[in-house]
Amino acid sequence: MTFDNDFPALKSSTYFNTAYVGLMSRSLYEFRSNFEKNYLLNADQYKIDAYDRLDQTHASIAAFIGSRKEQTYFVSNFSAGIRFVLDIFPKGSNVLYLKDDYHSLVEALEERDFNHFGLSIEERIEEKIGQALTQNKFHALVISIVQFTHGLKIDFDFLHHIKEKYPKLLIVGDATQHIGTDLFDFESSPFDAVVCSGYKWLLAGFGNGFIALSDHFFAETNLSREDFYQKVFSGHFNILGAASLVFALEYLKANDFEKLVEKNKVLSQNLISELTNIGWIPEYHQRKPQSSIVSISTDEAVLNQLQDQGIRASYRGKYLRFSMHFYNSNEEIEKLITLLKQSITV
Repeated sequence: MTFDNDFPALKSSTYFNTAYVGLMSRSLYEFRSNFEKNYLLNADQYKIDAYDRLDQTHASIAAFIGSRKEQTYFVSNFSAGIRFVLDIFPKGSNVLYLKDDYHSLVEALEERDFNHFGLSIEERIEEKIGQALTQNKFHALVISIVQFTHGLKIDFDFLHHIKEKYPKLLIVGDATQHIGTDLFDFESSPFDAVVCSGYKWLLAGFGNGFIALSDHFFAETNLSREDFYQKVFSGHFNILGAASLVFALEYLKANDFEKLVEKNKVLSQNLISELTNIGWIPEYHQRKPQSSIVSISTDEAVLNQLQDQGIRASYRGKYLRFSMHFYNSNEEIEKLITLLKQSITV
């Protein structure tokens, strides 16, 4: 299965940059254009219809991530969503996090009156988190499921273990670099809250995302579902963004999302193998499970050389980051490896 016709941007570049922004499909573009005609022609009915659909919007998100609609909330993006969640924590909460995590997450934490305990990211990060939990009583662990710089993915089995050991601990996850790359079931996951933007791996365009909260989260924070709903929807919401998110989720399901996930995993593993074969060892490549982000430690000049040859990627921290999705191919990996071997000295 190829997607070249539905993703026109693939015709002008080799796109390994979904972790920065996912491609817009022609299908979504046409949907958005037609959807906005309702606003053009029907004015206030556009907003009335959107609020009438909001319950179904939450049901669609919940069905995709394995949550319940009464614990699922549309938001405009991760940055807004994480602040809604963190605002529930009392002042002076002991919060454990990673200092080099996604900047919007770290900024949202550090601008609040919490007791901040930041850890450095390293290969054995689960061990460091486990040690920290023995040294203080924490209200929450706040962490990205997949690190945006180099793709380190937190071990869910480890998180389940610490949930059993510290049953009152709240685990909050940034799911933006995870959901859309792999299957995810919130109800069986170790997370009490996940926040996710839709414009990356879910391919939903800008202006959408969601929050899911567990029963444990509501119980530990004495938060009512109605109060949180009123907090999130105190003003108008991004109507086009919400409709685009629902469309994108249905698009993934219609194209057999499970098979797309498996294809993406194979592509990522192939890229890791090919990079290793030419002597460029990806960061944290021996960890299991792998994410869809594959990064190598190098300088930014390498990215500039690749961009001159039509390769789209990103430079994050000290890492050249490649992020492939189901619309990529092994032929594109071969092109990348050929360019690296021909023009770049490791």
